[in-house]
Amino acid sequence: MFLARIPIIFLFSALLSTVCSADSNSDSKRVSTRPNVLFIAADDLRMNLGCYGDEIAVTPNLDRLAGQGIVFDRAYCQFPSCNSSRASLITGMRPDSISVWRLNQDFRKLNPDIVTLPQHFKGNGYHTESIGKVLHNYGGIRDNEKSWSVLARMDQENHFRDYALKKNGWKGKSRGIAAENEDVEDEAYVDGRITQDAVSTIQRLAQQEEPFFLAVGFLKPHSPYNAPRKYWDLYRREDMKPLGPVTRTENVPDYNWFDFSEIRLLSDIPNEGPIPDELARRLRHGYYAATSFVDSNVGQLLDALEQAGIADNTIVVFWSDHGYHLGENDHWTKVMARDLDGHVPLIVKAPGKQVARTEAIVEYTDLYPTLVELCGLPEMDGLDGKSFRHVIDNPKLAARDAALTQVCRPWPKGEIEQMGYSLRNERYRYTQWIDHRSKTLLAEELYDHQTDPLERNNLAANPESQNASLELRLLMKRTR
Repeated sequence: MFLARIPIIFLFSALLSTVCSADSNSDSKRVSTRPNVLFIAADDLRMNLGCYGDEIAVTPNLDRLAGQGIVFDRAYCQFPSCNSSRASLITGMRPDSISVWRLNQDFRKLNPDIVTLPQHFKGNGYHTESIGKVLHNYGGIRDNEKSWSVLARMDQENHFRDYALKKNGWKGKSRGIAAENEDVEDEAYVDGRITQDAVSTIQRLAQQEEPFFLAVGFLKPHSPYNAPRKYWDLYRREDMKPLGPVTRTENVPDYNWFDFSEIRLLSDIPNEGPIPDELARRLRHGYYAATSFVDSNVGQLLDALEQAGIADNTIVVFWSDHGYHLGENDHWTKVMARDLDGHVPLIVKAPGKQVARTEAIVEYTDLYPTLVELCGLPEMDGLDGKSFRHVIDNPKLAARDAALTQVCRPWPKGEIEQMGYSLRNERYRYTQWIDHRSKTLLAEELYDHQTDPLERNNLAANPESQNASLELRLLMKRTR
């Protein structure tokens, strides 16, 4: 009787072992499946989003993303200009570490052995693709061989030739108008075509077994502020006001102000002098319309993830390369050592993580090690960035004591004579202007954001602020 039952017990045991082994293999597969990464960039986008408290911004899709992830209220770029900021972010290194300060400096030629963020993912089993402006769209800065599994697409498109109608665009040596408002489809502009490509790419990549790192970079709201009319119609012209005074401050070093030529080259902008009020309102209107255009494109990418069934296994990161002035402080565009230029939007949606906001101070260099840690990749040594994974796990935790942003003078051309290094901590912005050759201190700035959010009143020489200045001088020494 006992002997007769042995085969049955053995068979049951073998069957149980097989089932357990299958479950174990299934669990192992789930554990080892790494999340995808959708890495979305906007160009020249400041903090004018609904999720950041802008009361007139129409940005429902970015607000939706904010409601699914973590909103960073204190994120800062490392150089408020396209190329330097993007090179810094993609390498996890500050501009001084990679010697990239100008628009035409190729980080790869200057640092041939550096490993970029997508390159590290590519080297660890990820399929990597780039669509649109991720690296700078100037001078053939592409990094196709090392960073991307396939050739980058639409990455060298020119902002100043992105018009729907020929009558409004570049003619001979003359650039087009500053803000095109025409009743056209989204695909009349490069960003609409980038979105079409990105949506089909998400559908394709969702069918692959290997995880993907997909970077999508939009050209807007960078000037010219062009967008289909339906996005202009979301706003009223009378609401287009600056955030504060449009006059130049009187007690700020000359280094921290200049009349940047980017929009001066557009055909309907005066070559010099103040920009008339009505024109300024139209420019702001175009900027907000272009922002809503970006928002719509982001929404289509989020929808594509959901429709492909991979939203729950995809990290989504939304960022802008730097902030922007829209006439405040008598300045337009960027490359100032000010909060409007250095303070940037950052939203991270990570599967299984809580929805929250955080006051933790982070730099864009920190994205590299954070994504590496979130995706379980080998740690990279030698980065300037520091992982804020712990903040994603617990948004109440701190990250950095201060974030460092820098600019150079003159700009955008010529041999560098001065470098401005600007620290932002919880309360103050402190800036040092340094002679680039001798490294001697030329000037200082100190602003108290509790009372002066637009940084109009320089307290560096104020006797009552010397304790704060001393503390920040020491912090600057440690940070740089």
